[in-house]
Amino acid sequence: MGTHGTGALELAQTERQVLRDVCDTFFPSVEGGSPFYERSASELSVDSMLADAVEHSLQPANAKDFRRILSVVDSPLYNLVLTGRPVRFSTLSPPARERYLQAWRDSPLALKRTAFQALKRLTLFLVYASVDDAGGNPNWGAIGYSGASHDPPVQTPESLRLNPLSIGADAKLSCDVVVAGSGAGGSVVANELASAGYDVIVLEQGPYETSETFKQNEMRMMQKLFQQSGTAATGDLSFVLLAGRGAGGGTTVNWNTCLRPPARILSEWEEEFGIKGVTGQEFSAYVDEVWRNMKVNDAESQRNGNNGVLWDGCRALGYREGSDYHVIERNAVGCDQRCDYCTYGCIYAAKQSTALTYLPSAQAKGARLAFDTRVDRVIIEGGVAKGVVASCESGGKIRHIEIAARAVVAACGGIETPALLLRSGVKDKGIGDYLRLDPTVAVGGIFERPIDPWKGPPQTVAVWKFIDLDGTYHGFWVEAAPAHPGLFALSIPWVSGKQHKDFMKDYYARSSASIVLLRERSHGRVAIDKEGYAKVSYDLGREDRETLVRGMEETAKILAAAGAVGIWTTHNDQVFAGDGKDRLKPGDLDSFDASLRRAGVEYNRMMLYSAHLMGSCRMSADPASGPTSPSGELHSVRNLFVGDACVFPTTPAVNPMISIMAMARRTAESIKLSLKGH
Repeated sequence: MGTHGTGALELAQTERQVLRDVCDTFFPSVEGGSPFYERSASELSVDSMLADAVEHSLQPANAKDFRRILSVVDSPLYNLVLTGRPVRFSTLSPPARERYLQAWRDSPLALKRTAFQALKRLTLFLVYASVDDAGGNPNWGAIGYSGASHDPPVQTPESLRLNPLSIGADAKLSCDVVVAGSGAGGSVVANELASAGYDVIVLEQGPYETSETFKQNEMRMMQKLFQQSGTAATGDLSFVLLAGRGAGGGTTVNWNTCLRPPARILSEWEEEFGIKGVTGQEFSAYVDEVWRNMKVNDAESQRNGNNGVLWDGCRALGYREGSDYHVIERNAVGCDQRCDYCTYGCIYAAKQSTALTYLPSAQAKGARLAFDTRVDRVIIEGGVAKGVVASCESGGKIRHIEIAARAVVAACGGIETPALLLRSGVKDKGIGDYLRLDPTVAVGGIFERPIDPWKGPPQTVAVWKFIDLDGTYHGFWVEAAPAHPGLFALSIPWVSGKQHKDFMKDYYARSSASIVLLRERSHGRVAIDKEGYAKVSYDLGREDRETLVRGMEETAKILAAAGAVGIWTTHNDQVFAGDGKDRLKPGDLDSFDASLRRAGVEYNRMMLYSAHLMGSCRMSADPASGPTSPSGELHSVRNLFVGDACVFPTTPAVNPMISIMAMARRTAESIKLSLKGH
C-alpha cells in the first residue's frame, strides 16, 4: 500500500520456506523443452517478493490472515482436521503439493477456496509482472508479450505541473475548505471553490506522479497507483477491487471511457430519492462543462485488436451500430495509439486526467495540494465539521497535520470515504451501506491471429444491447479490457502448473479480453476494523448471478461471430469452448452455455472484479434511506460534504467518471451556498 499504517510483520524462516514451496507449486519447473517450462517461481525470486509484500504492503489484518494460511498448510494438526491426513505441505512431493492446492481450489469450504485464491493470485501476478533491473521478465518472450515501448516520456507542460506543499514537520494549517481526495470528485470540487475565491487545501493519500515519473511497468505502477498496492478485495476475496490513488485518483489509471449519465437513471434518482434538478438543464450543463474540460473526443477511439473483435462480432450478428453498440468517446489528446500502459499512468501526457486538468486549474486559483497524505479523521464538534487530522510521509518520517476549515469534503472513493467517516465517529444510518460495484466478469476469445490485448487504446467499443433486459434497466453491458500478463495470469484458471504455462504460452497473445459489467440489484457494505482500515463485504443475489451468466453467454456469441477459435472464462473449473484451432460451431456454443450454467457464478470458484466502487454514502432526501442529503452534505453533520461516487443512490448504468464529476460540480454549488451562509 505504500503509505502509513502498514504495520511491518516479519515472516519466520519456516514460513518463508513454505511460501517458496507454494510458489514453486503454482509455477513449477516442468518438462517442456524450453527455459520457460523449466523455470520455477523461486528462480524469479517470487517467494521473496511475495514475502516482502506481506511484511510491508498488506493491511495489518490481511498480513496476519496470510501468515495464518502459511501456518495452516504446513500444520499436521490443521491438515488432519481439514484433509484427514496429518501432513506438512513442505514434506509432500511436488505432485502431492499440486493435488493439495487443487483440493483447496475445489473445496466446498469457502475459507479454503479463499486461501487458495490469496496464494494463487499474488504468486502468478508476480511471476509474470515482476521485472529485473533491466526492466524485463524472462517469461515474456515465451508468451509473446512485448513489454515496454522504451519511448521517451513527454514532458509535462510547466503550466500543468503541480507544486505540492512541503511539510517537513508537524503542522497546523487553516483554510476555508479541505478536500480529502484528488480524483474525479475531489478535483472538481476543489477547482470550483478555488475559482470562487475560497482558500482550498487538497489532501491526497497517494503520490504525485507525472509523465516523466510514470513507468511502463505493471507491477511497480500497480503498487504506486492502486489502493493497497492493487491487492484491495472484499474480505472473502470474492471480488478484486481496483481503485486508483495518487494525483488524479482513478482518472489517472482508468481507460478514458467517457459516457453521459442516462436520462432514465437521472429520473430514477430524482423521483425515488428526491435529488431534485438532476434531470434539468443545470445538471446537463454541468455534464457539458466536464465534457469540455476533460477534452472528450472520438479522434482517439481507434479499434485495436481487443476492441475490434467486439465491433466485428456485433456487426456480424446484425446488431444496430450506434444503439446496440457504439464507439466510446475518450478524454485523450495525442495518444496516437501508443496507450499500451494507459492503466499505469500516461508517459505521453495525453490522458486528460484531473492531474492535468482540474488540479492545475485549482492550483492556479490558489488551491494548495499535499500528496502522500492520509486523512485520519474529520474533526467534528457539536455536529459540525471543523477540519481534519492527517498524517504525511515526509523525509522518511510521518508528520502530523491538523487543518482547521469551514467545510470538509470527503472524496476518497467508494471504500475510503465511508472508512474515513466511520473513523471520525459519524453514526448516520447508511454510512458504508449500499455499496455498489457494477460486478464484472471476464470472457476471453482466442483467435488465429495475434490480438495483443495490452496494445493500443484500451476501451473504445461498448455493447449496449442488453442493458434493459426486463424493463428495469438491470441488465449488463460489454466492453474490452486491456490485459497485461500479470492481471491475465492471475485471472485465468489454474488447473496445474503445466496447464497454466501452456495457457499463457499458447493463448495469451491470441486472446481478446472482454468484460461483462452488471447494473446490479445487490449491494455490499464497508465497515472498519479495529485499526480503522476498511473492510468490504458484498452479497451478489440470485437474479444478478443469473444475469451475469446471460452476459457471458451473449459475449461468447459476439466473440464467436468475430471468428474466435476458442472461448474461456475465469472459472476454476475450466469453462472452455472450441479447440483453439478452428472456428467455433453452434454446437460448441451450446456446450459452452451448458457448462456455464452448471458452473454459475460462485464466490472464489471464478474471478469477479470491480473498478466502479459507488453508493456507500448514498444521497437521499430521506435520512432513513441515505446518509447524504441531496446537497451533498451529510444529514447529521453540518459542513461535512461527500464529493465522490459514494453519493450515487443507484449505479448510473455507465462507466461512472463523467457522472461523478458532474455530481461533484453540483455539490460544489451547495458548498458555496453553505459558506456564504456563515
